[in-house]
Amino acid sequence: MRELHLIVPGLSAWRDSPHSEPTPMPGLGRLLSRGRFEGGETSLADALCQAFAVARQEDSPLAPITATYDGLNANVGYWLRADPVHLRVGMRGMTLLDAEHVGLSMAESEALAASLKPLFEEAGWRLLAPTAARWYGHPSHAIKLRTTPLDKVATRHVNSALPVGQSAARVMRLVNDAQIILHDHAVNQARERRGQAPINSLWLWGGGERAKSGRRFQRVLAWQTEALALARLSGSPSAPCPARLRDAPRAASTLLVLPEFPADASAADAARLDADWFMPLLRGLRIGRYRRATVTLTGPEGASVSLGMLDAWKFWGETVK
Repeated sequence: MRELHLIVPGLSAWRDSPHSEPTPMPGLGRLLSRGRFEGGETSLADALCQAFAVARQEDSPLAPITATYDGLNANVGYWLRADPVHLRVGMRGMTLLDAEHVGLSMAESEALAASLKPLFEEAGWRLLAPTAARWYGHPSHAIKLRTTPLDKVATRHVNSALPVGQSAARVMRLVNDAQIILHDHAVNQARERRGQAPINSLWLWGGGERAKSGRRFQRVLAWQTEALALARLSGSPSAPCPARLRDAPRAASTLLVLPEFPADASAADAARLDADWFMPLLRGLRIGRYRRATVTLTGPEGASVSLGMLDAWKFWGETVK
């Protein structure tokens, strides 16, 4: 049996935004109407953990999984992503840009993290920064915290997305003290002189203890570190995501995670996505290339639909050409 799980980040937010041009996506429309549909907001982090059957703790516990992928020993205790970000205050509140969006270099990351480590050590935490975009907090004491994944807030407003839980007040005091240190840091002053956004805060998310994966795919095709880290945890072979469905190698079970669909994409981009992925998937189900498929759209207007071969033959609405 050939099973395909396709995760499409960013598309649901784009579809929910007003556009001046029509947005023809007949393939996606037919998939959503013919299968077993579930709607509701979901993040990429949550969708990935669900795909690999990683049990949720207070959060979907991606921090120790990606920390291990980044070369850290995260087998024991609680780990939390503490990623460097830029928070921009505007008329409607705060907007978040992560390290990749502002172009933080590894040298800048190391200098910023080094200045914060004494603060974290005084609070009983280790702060580790193995990459420019991914930092980690490892407290020596128990933490009860529920957070919002970074992919759910990157380039969006974060007004109601701050951590909650028994440890939230104590943890946010630590973040506020870190913001004070970052405010006048030489790295940020140099960035501002060059017209670059400073790193003025940390975004905490993905906390938990090292978990096991309950599912293994025969192949995982993705670019995102979180997907690749979960593939390694589960023992699933991984490779970069291809540009079109027809370029994906056949396997008994495949997880495909597309790159983020841009917020500034055009109707033509949406039509191309539909032609490259959704229409071929519908046709593949009809001819038996795939026996079962799941399509997950992450974002504020997220959706997930599961279909079998017979579902693809349902003919209400437009017919497949």
